[in-house]
Amino acid sequence: MREYSCRLRYHVFIVLLLIIGLPGTLYAVSLDNAKTEKLALHAVKGFQLDYTLDVSALSAGGVVYVDLESMSRALRLSNKREGSLLKITYDGNGRTTVCSLREGSNFAGFMLEKPGAGERVVQLRSAPVLWKGSLWLRAVDAARLFSLWMDREVVYDKAKNRIDAFLWSPQPGSGKSKIGLVRDQDRYISTGPIPQYKGPTIIKALEVNELANGVVIRFKASGAKTAASFIRPDKAGNASLTFETAKGDPADIFRTFSQGLLKEIRAIPLGNGAMQINITLNNEFYKVKSSEYQWDPRTNSYVVSIMSDIDVQAVYRAEKEKSIRQELARDLQKWKFDTIVLDAGHGGKDPGAVGLGGTLEKDIVLTIVRDLGAIIKKEWPDVKVVYTRSDDRFIPLKQRGKIANRNDGKLFVSVHCNAAKNRSAKGAEVYILGPHKNQAALRVAMLENAAIKQEEDYKEKYKGFSEEHMIMSSLAQNAFTLQSKEAARHVLEGMEKKTKLNGRGVRQAGFMVLWTPSMPSLLVEAGYISNREEEKMLRRRSVQRDIARGIFNGLKQYRTSYEKRQVVSSSGVRSKG
Repeated sequence: MREYSCRLRYHVFIVLLLIIGLPGTLYAVSLDNAKTEKLALHAVKGFQLDYTLDVSALSAGGVVYVDLESMSRALRLSNKREGSLLKITYDGNGRTTVCSLREGSNFAGFMLEKPGAGERVVQLRSAPVLWKGSLWLRAVDAARLFSLWMDREVVYDKAKNRIDAFLWSPQPGSGKSKIGLVRDQDRYISTGPIPQYKGPTIIKALEVNELANGVVIRFKASGAKTAASFIRPDKAGNASLTFETAKGDPADIFRTFSQGLLKEIRAIPLGNGAMQINITLNNEFYKVKSSEYQWDPRTNSYVVSIMSDIDVQAVYRAEKEKSIRQELARDLQKWKFDTIVLDAGHGGKDPGAVGLGGTLEKDIVLTIVRDLGAIIKKEWPDVKVVYTRSDDRFIPLKQRGKIANRNDGKLFVSVHCNAAKNRSAKGAEVYILGPHKNQAALRVAMLENAAIKQEEDYKEKYKGFSEEHMIMSSLAQNAFTLQSKEAARHVLEGMEKKTKLNGRGVRQAGFMVLWTPSMPSLLVEAGYISNREEEKMLRRRSVQRDIARGIFNGLKQYRTSYEKRQVVSSSGVRSKG
C-alpha cells in the first residue's frame, strides 16, 4: 500500500509539472535577435507518397529552433494553441493521441483521447520558448519529441538543415511507444498483474511482420518463460536466438524468404532440451542498423526486432518492381491465349457464294470451322473455343464481333469461300482489316459485306459506313495489326503445306465482320467456290479436314511466338532496376 501511495504521489507530481511547467535551461533565452529561415521537412508516407515542405525556423547563437505549429502542419497533424499551451493531435497506430506542450516546461504529455486508456510523460532536453505568438523548440529536440510520440523515425540533419520523417511504418521493436509510460492498459487488465505462465516451454508458432524499414520475428510459446540469449547479426548476416530449455517442431518454424531483409529462419534442437533459432539475413542488399530481443509477457512471445538502415529510394524501387510484377501477372493472365473465337461465314437465310455445282459457301465453312474447333479442343484442352454459330443460322456481322468481345477472345478467325466472275481464279487468301490496297481486295470485301443486306434495317444499322469509317476502325485495330498479320501469315503457310491450294498471299480490306472484334482478327478465304476444280475439292471431307488442320498448324505457330513474347516481356520488365 505504501509503495502504491509513493507511486501515486510521483504521478501527481509529474502531472503538476506538466500543468505549471518546470523552467528549462532555455526558458530565459531571448530570440529577439534570431535570424528567420526555412527548414525543409521531407516526409515519406508510403510507396510513391512523399513530399517536402518548408517549416518556419529561427537561428540563434548557432542553434536552430522550429515553430512547433508549423512542424506539426508539415507532418499533417492538427494543432490548437491556448495561450502558452499547445495541443497537437495524431491519428496513428490505431489510436488518437494528443501531445500537450507548454512554454517553459521540460515535460510533454501524450494522452489518448479515450479517457483512462493510457498516458505518457516525457522529459525534453530543452523547453519550448514563446516568441511572437509561436512556440519554438530546438530542432533536434523537436525531432526527438515527434519520434517518441509517433513511434516513427524523425531525425534532424544539421549538415543538410533538414528534417527527415519516415512515417511509413513504426520502427521495428523500437520501444519508443513505452518511453514515459504512466499506465499501459495493454500490460494490465484493470489493476491486475501480468499473467503467470506454467509448465514446459513449447514454441508453438512463428509470426513474421515485415515492415518497410525492418522486420519483427515473434516466436509464440506456451508454458513458463525460459532463459534465452540473442546473438546479434554478424557481418555475414547470421543471428541466433538460443533457448535454454524449449521444445517445438522445427518444421513449424522453418521459413525461407525470396525477397526482403530475411533469407531464412531455421530451428535446430540442441542437447539437454535446448533449442537454437538461426536467422539468416539478406545483408547483400540490406544494412542492419540495430537489433534487439525481448520477451513479451502479454502474449508469452519471444520477439526479435531487426531494423535496417532504410534507403527510401531502394524501397521505392523494390515496391515499384513488386507493383510491376503484380501488374504484369495480371496482364499475362489477361492476355493468356485461353480463348479463340471461330466464325463460320454467312448462314441461315444468307447462303454466301454459290458454286456452279450448287455448293453453298455457308455449308462448307461451317464444316471447316467445326473440324477446326474439334482439333483445337483435342490439341489445346486449356483453350476455350467459342463459335459465333455452330449450326445453320443467320448471325448479323456486328453481332459476331460482339460475341468475340463478350467472351474475351484472344484471336478471331472468320472462315469463308471466295467467288469471282473470272472462273479461272483459284487459291487461298487470308485477310486482315484495313483499307483495300487494290480493286481485287475491295471486290472480295464487298462480296462478304453484302451479307448485311440480309439484316433487318441494315441501312440504318450501317448508316454512314464508308472508306473513312474503315480507316477509323483500322486505326482502332492498329494495336493488333502486327499480331493479325503474323497470325494470317502462319495460317496461310499452314494451309499451303497441308493442302493443294496455292496461297495468294496475306491481304487487307474493309471486312465488316473484322470491324468489331477488339483482338487480333483475320478472315480466311479457303478457296474459290466459283472455280469448278476448287468447288469439287472444297466439297470433299478429306480436303475440309486438311484445310482445318492447315489453319490449326498456322495457329500453333502463332501461339508459340505469341506466348514467347509474353515471357520475354515479363523477363525484361523484371530485370529492370
